[in-house]
Amino acid sequence: MVVTLSACHKKAPPPEIRPVRSFVVHPSADGNAEFLTGQIAPHRIVSLSFRLPGKIVERTVATGDQVRAGQVLARLDDAEVRQTLRAAIADAQAAKASLAQATPLQKRATALLPDRAISRNDYDEAVLRYRTAQQAVQSTAARERIAREELDHTRLEANADGVITERLAEVGEVIAAGQPILRMAEAAGRDAQFDVSGDLLRSGLTVGTMMTICLDANRHICTDGTLYELAPDADPLTRTYRAKVLLQAPPTAMTLGSVAVGRLAAAGASDIHLPPSALTAQDGKTAVWVIVPDTMTVTLRPVEISRYSADDVTVVSGLKAGDRVVTAGVQALYPNQKISLLDDADVRP
Repeated sequence: MVVTLSACHKKAPPPEIRPVRSFVVHPSADGNAEFLTGQIAPHRIVSLSFRLPGKIVERTVATGDQVRAGQVLARLDDAEVRQTLRAAIADAQAAKASLAQATPLQKRATALLPDRAISRNDYDEAVLRYRTAQQAVQSTAARERIAREELDHTRLEANADGVITERLAEVGEVIAAGQPILRMAEAAGRDAQFDVSGDLLRSGLTVGTMMTICLDANRHICTDGTLYELAPDADPLTRTYRAKVLLQAPPTAMTLGSVAVGRLAAAGASDIHLPPSALTAQDGKTAVWVIVPDTMTVTLRPVEISRYSADDVTVVSGLKAGDRVVTAGVQALYPNQKISLLDDADVRP
């Protein structure tokens, strides 16, 4: 009897406390975002050419060179243009000499005509010579200005700061007026160019849409951009549409040709992301263990998943911001079980 009574007063063992890993969920719009891969490109590419035909005798830049506005990039043979300028200068000087001779004759004839000391024909001839000399001065001055401008046009100058991206002619070539010699990417402005699908266009992508652009090699180097151009027709091979995004204050690391990733955030609801290890099942439905902070116990809650991947699942319903979800040790739990946190860091295992 003594042994039996002692067994009745024996204390029950304390409930097992299961250590788990967890983190506090936060809704994010990243799950609704569309990611595009493209490249960094210049906002403007200018084809540089001479206004005159001629033979290239000098080229001072090569592909990849940085240039400044007003810098001389190439020269044409200017021997013939200089001869034209000399002839124009000589004609202008001769016209000025004729005007200098005709001016006093015209003044004298004007003074003598009231006294009839000169015939009307002689007066008219003096006035005609004076006006002809005036017109000749204006005409030869215009030809001289044109000749000087043509001499200036034998030098190809950069119209803005930029970098030479392509060389299209070599020294010794005879080129036509307007034939591209160099291509230059202007330093002002950078674009991110993407090839987007028709489905994305039909989903509402329009000019003026804001995007976040990051370097593929370093996702921490990012900037914002505005979609300013969408191709009206699809590429005949890829059936995609070219989209151009103007970057706002692009970092220096976003060099031309760098691979860029653009993120188009969808408007509307935000999603919650969990690691796959947080998932379990209840009556054939997906569920997660949610920690009750007041009692440090767990309860099973059904959730709806919209997207699965190797290291991430997207929850669209069943959880709210601030819920603490168990991410490791879910298979050994049962409802209302006491748990302890392995650490207080809200990080995924």
